[in-house]
Amino acid sequence: MSWLKQLKERRRYKKWIEDGRPLPPPPLAKRAMHLEYAERFGLRIFVETGTFKGDTVEAMRPHFERIYSVELAEKFYHEAVKRFQGVDKVKLLQGDSGERMPEIVAELDAPTLFWLDGHYSGGDTAKGELAAPVWAELKAIFAGMKQPFVILIDDARCFTQVGGDAYPAVADIEKWVEEQGRDLTLEVDMDCIRIAPKG
Repeated sequence: MSWLKQLKERRRYKKWIEDGRPLPPPPLAKRAMHLEYAERFGLRIFVETGTFKGDTVEAMRPHFERIYSVELAEKFYHEAVKRFQGVDKVKLLQGDSGERMPEIVAELDAPTLFWLDGHYSGGDTAKGELAAPVWAELKAIFAGMKQPFVILIDDARCFTQVGGDAYPAVADIEKWVEEQGRDLTLEVDMDCIRIAPKG
Protein backbone atom coordinates (compact mmCIF):
# COMPACT_ATOMS: atom_id res chain seq x y z
CA MET A 1 0.00 0.00 0.00
CA SER A 2 1.44 3.39 -0.97
CA TRP A 3 2.39 5.94 1.69
CA LEU A 4 -0.23 8.31 0.28
CA LYS A 5 -2.98 5.72 0.69
CA GLN A 6 -1.77 4.97 4.23
CA LEU A 7 -1.88 8.68 5.05
CA LYS A 8 -5.43 8.97 3.71
CA GLU A 9 -6.50 5.94 5.73
CA ARG A 10 -5.01 7.39 8.94
CA ARG A 11 -6.80 10.70 8.34
CA ARG A 12 -10.07 8.90 7.69
CA TYR A 13 -9.62 6.86 10.88
CA LYS A 14 -8.89 9.98 12.93
CA LYS A 15 -11.98 11.74 11.54
CA TRP A 16 -14.09 8.65 12.29
CA ILE A 17 -13.03 8.81 15.94
CA GLU A 18 -13.64 12.57 16.09
CA ASP A 19 -17.13 12.06 14.60
CA GLY A 20 -18.09 9.61 17.35
CA ARG A 21 -17.35 6.33 15.49
CA PRO A 22 -20.35 6.23 13.12
CA LEU A 23 -21.18 3.16 11.03
CA PRO A 24 -19.61 1.81 8.97
CA PRO A 25 -16.12 2.00 10.46
CA PRO A 26 -13.16 2.71 8.15
CA PRO A 27 -10.78 -0.07 7.01
CA LEU A 28 -8.11 0.89 9.55
CA ALA A 29 -10.53 0.30 12.44
CA LYS A 30 -11.50 -3.10 11.03
CA ARG A 31 -7.86 -4.12 10.62
CA ALA A 32 -7.11 -3.11 14.21
CA MET A 33 -9.98 -5.40 15.25
CA HIS A 34 -8.48 -8.28 13.23
CA LEU A 35 -5.14 -7.91 14.98
CA GLU A 36 -6.76 -7.61 18.40
CA TYR A 37 -8.52 -10.96 17.94
CA ALA A 38 -5.41 -12.56 16.43
CA GLU A 39 -3.35 -11.60 19.46
CA ARG A 40 -6.01 -12.51 22.02
CA PHE A 41 -6.59 -16.01 20.64
CA GLY A 42 -3.22 -16.82 19.06
CA LEU A 43 -4.62 -16.96 15.52
CA ARG A 44 -1.99 -17.77 12.89
CA ILE A 45 -3.97 -18.10 9.65
CA PHE A 46 -6.17 -15.42 8.06
CA VAL A 47 -9.04 -16.38 5.74
CA GLU A 48 -10.90 -13.62 3.91
CA THR A 49 -13.91 -13.76 1.63
CA GLY A 50 -14.13 -10.81 -0.73
CA THR A 51 -10.58 -9.95 -1.82
CA PHE A 52 -11.69 -6.84 -3.76
CA LYS A 53 -8.52 -4.73 -4.26
CA GLY A 54 -6.39 -6.85 -1.90
CA ASP A 55 -5.76 -4.10 0.66
CA THR A 56 -6.78 -6.27 3.64
CA VAL A 57 -4.53 -9.09 2.44
CA GLU A 58 -1.66 -6.61 2.18
CA ALA A 59 -2.32 -5.21 5.66
CA MET A 60 -2.52 -8.68 7.26
CA ARG A 61 0.57 -10.12 5.54
CA PRO A 62 3.07 -9.22 8.29
CA HIS A 63 0.85 -10.62 11.04
CA PHE A 64 -0.16 -14.12 9.86
CA GLU A 65 1.74 -17.21 8.74
CA ARG A 66 -0.67 -17.88 5.87
CA ILE A 67 -3.45 -15.93 4.17
CA TYR A 68 -6.28 -17.23 2.02
CA SER A 69 -8.62 -14.91 0.13
CA VAL A 70 -11.57 -15.70 -2.15
CA GLU A 71 -12.95 -13.28 -4.76
CA LEU A 72 -16.04 -13.82 -6.90
CA ALA A 73 -15.28 -11.20 -9.57
CA GLU A 74 -12.70 -12.45 -12.08
CA LYS A 75 -11.43 -8.91 -12.68
CA PHE A 76 -10.53 -8.33 -9.02
CA TYR A 77 -9.17 -11.87 -8.66
CA HIS A 78 -6.74 -11.40 -11.57
CA GLU A 79 -5.66 -8.00 -10.25
CA ALA A 80 -4.95 -9.57 -6.84
CA VAL A 81 -3.01 -12.44 -8.43
CA LYS A 82 -0.81 -9.88 -10.15
CA ARG A 83 -0.41 -7.85 -6.95
CA PHE A 84 0.65 -10.84 -4.83
CA GLN A 85 2.65 -12.74 -7.44
CA GLY A 86 5.58 -14.46 -5.75
CA VAL A 87 4.17 -14.06 -2.22
CA ASP A 88 4.17 -17.68 -1.06
CA LYS A 89 2.15 -17.15 2.12
CA VAL A 90 -0.84 -15.73 0.17
CA LYS A 91 -3.22 -18.13 -1.59
CA LEU A 92 -5.91 -16.54 -3.76
CA LEU A 93 -8.99 -18.34 -5.03
CA GLN A 94 -11.66 -17.28 -7.51
CA GLY A 95 -15.32 -18.24 -7.19
CA ASP A 96 -18.23 -18.29 -4.78
CA SER A 97 -16.85 -18.19 -1.24
CA GLY A 98 -19.55 -20.53 0.05
CA GLU A 99 -18.48 -23.13 -2.50
CA ARG A 100 -14.72 -22.62 -2.05
CA MET A 101 -14.73 -22.55 1.76
CA PRO A 102 -14.69 -26.37 2.30
CA GLU A 103 -11.43 -26.78 0.35
CA ILE A 104 -9.85 -23.92 2.29
CA VAL A 105 -10.95 -25.31 5.65
CA ALA A 106 -9.49 -28.71 4.71
CA GLU A 107 -6.02 -27.10 4.53
CA LEU A 108 -6.17 -25.22 7.84
CA ASP A 109 -3.91 -26.73 10.49
CA ALA A 110 -3.55 -23.83 12.93
CA PRO A 111 -5.84 -21.40 14.81
CA THR A 112 -7.61 -19.27 12.21
CA LEU A 113 -9.31 -15.90 11.87
CA PHE A 114 -12.15 -15.86 9.32
CA TRP A 115 -13.08 -12.45 7.90
CA LEU A 116 -16.35 -12.94 6.03
CA ASP A 117 -16.79 -9.97 3.74
CA GLY A 118 -17.73 -11.74 0.51
CA HIS A 119 -21.29 -10.48 0.39
CA TYR A 120 -22.57 -7.99 -2.17
CA SER A 121 -22.36 -4.43 -0.87
CA GLY A 122 -23.09 -2.40 -3.99
CA GLY A 123 -20.71 -0.42 -6.17
CA ASP A 124 -18.01 -2.50 -7.88
CA THR A 125 -18.41 -5.55 -5.63
CA ALA A 126 -19.52 -8.82 -7.22
CA LYS A 127 -22.86 -10.49 -6.60
CA GLY A 128 -23.24 -14.26 -6.81
CA GLU A 129 -26.34 -16.43 -6.74
CA LEU A 130 -26.98 -15.11 -3.24
CA ALA A 131 -26.17 -11.56 -2.19
CA ALA A 132 -24.56 -12.99 0.96
CA PRO A 133 -23.24 -16.59 1.01
CA VAL A 134 -22.82 -16.48 4.79
CA TRP A 135 -24.79 -19.66 5.56
CA ALA A 136 -22.64 -21.76 3.22
CA GLU A 137 -19.48 -20.18 4.65
CA LEU A 138 -20.52 -20.80 8.25
CA LYS A 139 -21.60 -24.40 7.61
CA ALA A 140 -18.28 -25.20 5.92
CA ILE A 141 -16.29 -23.68 8.79
CA PHE A 142 -18.23 -25.44 11.54
CA ALA A 143 -18.25 -28.78 9.67
CA GLY A 144 -14.55 -28.86 8.90
CA MET A 145 -12.56 -26.84 11.44
CA LYS A 146 -10.48 -28.92 13.84
CA GLN A 147 -8.44 -25.95 15.11
CA PRO A 148 -9.68 -23.04 17.27
CA PHE A 149 -11.18 -20.19 15.26
CA VAL A 150 -12.78 -16.76 15.36
CA ILE A 151 -15.31 -15.58 12.77
CA LEU A 152 -15.86 -11.89 12.02
CA ILE A 153 -18.72 -11.04 9.64
CA ASP A 154 -18.61 -7.54 8.20
CA ASP A 155 -21.58 -5.22 7.62
CA ALA A 156 -23.72 -6.44 10.53
CA ARG A 157 -26.22 -3.68 9.76
CA CYS A 158 -27.23 -5.61 6.61
CA PHE A 159 -28.10 -8.86 8.42
CA THR A 160 -31.76 -8.25 9.17
CA GLN A 161 -33.76 -10.83 7.17
CA VAL A 162 -35.38 -13.19 9.68
CA GLY A 163 -35.39 -16.63 8.06
CA GLY A 164 -33.53 -15.23 5.04
CA ASP A 165 -30.94 -16.98 2.89
CA ALA A 166 -29.07 -13.90 1.70
CA TYR A 167 -28.74 -11.63 4.75
CA PRO A 168 -30.12 -13.67 7.67
CA ALA A 169 -31.00 -11.90 10.89
CA VAL A 170 -28.26 -11.78 13.51
CA ALA A 171 -30.66 -13.59 15.86
CA ASP A 172 -30.93 -16.49 13.37
CA ILE A 173 -27.14 -16.74 13.15
CA GLU A 174 -26.81 -16.62 16.94
CA LYS A 175 -29.39 -19.40 17.39
CA TRP A 176 -27.64 -21.55 14.79
CA VAL A 177 -24.23 -21.04 16.41
CA GLU A 178 -25.66 -22.09 19.79
CA GLU A 179 -27.14 -25.23 18.22
CA GLN A 180 -23.69 -26.31 17.00
CA GLY A 181 -22.68 -27.12 20.58
CA ARG A 182 -19.33 -25.34 20.55
CA ASP A 183 -18.21 -23.13 23.40
CA LEU A 184 -18.60 -19.91 21.43
CA THR A 185 -20.15 -16.53 22.02
CA LEU A 186 -21.68 -14.13 19.49
CA GLU A 187 -21.78 -10.37 19.82
CA VAL A 188 -22.26 -7.43 17.48
CA ASP A 189 -19.99 -4.42 17.74
CA MET A 190 -18.59 -1.87 15.32
CA ASP A 191 -20.83 -3.15 12.50
CA CYS A 192 -19.35 -6.64 12.86
CA ILE A 193 -20.86 -9.97 13.94
CA ARG A 194 -18.18 -11.56 16.13
CA ILE A 195 -18.13 -15.29 16.88
CA ALA A 196 -15.34 -16.22 19.26
CA PRO A 197 -14.46 -18.64 22.07
CA LYS A 198 -16.00 -17.79 25.42
CA GLY A 199 -13.81 -16.22 28.06
